[in-house]
Amino acid sequence: MEKNEGITVDGLAVGLTRPSTKWGVTYPAIMLNLIVSMEAFIWSHNLLWGLIFVPVHGIFYLICLKDPRAFELLFLWAQTKGRTHLLTLGYWKSSSYGPLELHKKPGYVSRRKFGKSGKQ
Repeated sequence: MEKNEGITVDGLAVGLTRPSTKWGVTYPAIMLNLIVSMEAFIWSHNLLWGLIFVPVHGIFYLICLKDPRAFELLFLWAQTKGRTHLLTLGYWKSSSYGPLELHKKPGYVSRRKFGKSGKQ
Protein backbone atom coordinates (compact mmCIF):
# COMPACT_ATOMS: atom_id res chain seq x y z
CA MET A 1 0.00 0.00 0.00
CA GLU A 2 1.45 3.33 -1.05
CA LYS A 3 1.68 6.33 1.20
CA ASN A 4 -0.28 8.72 -1.07
CA GLU A 5 -2.55 6.28 -2.81
CA GLY A 6 -5.49 8.56 -3.62
CA ILE A 7 -3.57 11.77 -4.51
CA THR A 8 -3.24 12.76 -8.14
CA VAL A 9 -0.94 15.49 -9.40
CA ASP A 10 -2.06 17.80 -12.17
CA GLY A 11 0.85 18.22 -14.58
CA LEU A 12 -0.39 21.62 -15.73
CA ALA A 13 -0.41 23.04 -12.20
CA VAL A 14 3.12 21.74 -11.56
CA GLY A 15 4.35 23.31 -14.80
CA LEU A 16 2.84 26.67 -13.98
CA THR A 17 4.65 26.88 -10.65
CA ARG A 18 8.10 26.04 -12.01
CA PRO A 19 10.52 28.91 -12.67
CA SER A 20 11.54 29.70 -16.22
CA THR A 21 14.74 27.96 -17.32
CA LYS A 22 17.28 28.06 -20.11
CA TRP A 23 19.12 24.81 -20.90
CA GLY A 24 17.66 23.28 -17.73
CA VAL A 25 18.99 26.00 -15.41
CA THR A 26 17.06 28.92 -13.94
CA TYR A 27 17.89 32.45 -15.04
CA PRO A 28 19.43 33.58 -11.72
CA ALA A 29 21.78 30.59 -11.92
CA ILE A 30 22.73 31.47 -15.50
CA MET A 31 23.48 35.04 -14.45
CA LEU A 32 25.66 33.77 -11.59
CA ASN A 33 27.43 31.42 -14.02
CA LEU A 34 28.04 34.26 -16.49
CA ILE A 35 29.48 36.45 -13.74
CA VAL A 36 31.82 33.68 -12.57
CA SER A 37 32.91 32.88 -16.13
CA MET A 38 33.48 36.51 -17.11
CA GLU A 39 35.43 37.26 -13.93
CA ALA A 40 37.66 34.23 -14.53
CA PHE A 41 38.28 35.45 -18.08
CA ILE A 42 38.97 39.04 -17.01
CA TRP A 43 41.36 38.09 -14.19
CA SER A 44 43.33 35.59 -16.29
CA HIS A 45 43.36 37.47 -19.64
CA ASN A 46 43.00 34.06 -21.27
CA LEU A 47 40.02 33.31 -23.50
CA LEU A 48 40.07 29.63 -22.60
CA TRP A 49 38.96 30.48 -19.05
CA GLY A 50 35.62 31.46 -20.61
CA LEU A 51 35.06 27.73 -21.11
CA ILE A 52 34.61 27.35 -17.36
CA PHE A 53 30.97 28.15 -18.19
CA VAL A 54 30.36 24.56 -19.33
CA PRO A 55 31.33 22.61 -16.16
CA VAL A 56 29.77 25.22 -13.88
CA HIS A 57 26.58 25.00 -15.94
CA GLY A 58 26.63 21.23 -15.53
CA ILE A 59 26.88 21.58 -11.75
CA PHE A 60 24.05 24.12 -11.72
CA TYR A 61 21.99 21.79 -13.93
CA LEU A 62 22.36 18.96 -11.42
CA ILE A 63 21.33 21.31 -8.60
CA CYS A 64 18.26 22.46 -10.56
CA LEU A 65 17.26 18.85 -11.23
CA LYS A 66 16.87 18.32 -7.50
CA ASP A 67 15.11 21.64 -6.75
CA PRO A 68 14.37 24.22 -9.47
CA ARG A 69 14.08 27.01 -6.88
CA ALA A 70 17.40 26.25 -5.15
CA PHE A 71 19.09 29.40 -6.39
CA GLU A 72 16.13 31.61 -5.49
CA LEU A 73 16.28 30.19 -1.97
CA LEU A 74 20.05 30.72 -1.85
CA PHE A 75 19.71 34.37 -2.89
CA LEU A 76 16.87 34.89 -0.42
CA TRP A 77 19.00 33.42 2.37
CA ALA A 78 21.89 35.71 1.35
CA GLN A 79 19.64 38.78 1.51
CA THR A 80 18.22 37.95 4.94
CA LYS A 81 20.40 35.75 7.14
CA GLY A 82 23.58 35.76 5.08
CA ARG A 83 24.18 39.47 5.57
CA THR A 84 23.85 39.21 9.33
CA HIS A 85 26.10 36.16 9.46
CA LEU A 86 28.86 37.99 7.62
CA LEU A 87 28.61 41.25 9.52
CA THR A 88 27.99 40.16 13.11
CA LEU A 89 29.22 36.58 13.38
CA GLY A 90 32.76 37.62 14.30
CA TYR A 91 31.67 40.01 17.03
CA TRP A 92 28.58 38.42 18.54
CA LYS A 93 29.37 34.79 17.61
CA SER A 94 25.82 34.49 16.29
CA SER A 95 23.42 35.95 13.77
CA SER A 96 22.32 39.23 15.29
CA TYR A 97 20.16 42.00 13.92
CA GLY A 98 20.91 44.51 16.69
CA PRO A 99 24.09 46.40 15.74
CA LEU A 100 23.26 46.82 12.06
CA GLU A 101 22.23 50.25 10.84
CA LEU A 102 18.93 50.45 9.04
CA HIS A 103 18.87 52.58 5.92
CA LYS A 104 15.67 53.54 4.23
CA LYS A 105 15.55 52.98 0.51
CA PRO A 106 15.57 56.07 -1.73
CA GLY A 107 12.06 57.25 -2.40
CA TYR A 108 10.69 55.47 0.66
CA VAL A 109 7.53 57.08 2.01
CA SER A 110 6.16 55.96 5.34
CA ARG A 111 2.51 54.94 5.15
CA ARG A 112 1.92 54.90 8.90
CA LYS A 113 -0.31 57.59 10.28
CA PHE A 114 -0.33 58.49 13.96
CA GLY A 115 -3.31 60.27 15.39
CA LYS A 116 -6.16 61.81 13.43
CA SER A 117 -4.14 64.62 11.86
CA GLY A 118 -1.87 62.24 9.98
CA LYS A 119 1.35 63.75 11.44
CA GLN A 120 4.14 61.44 12.43
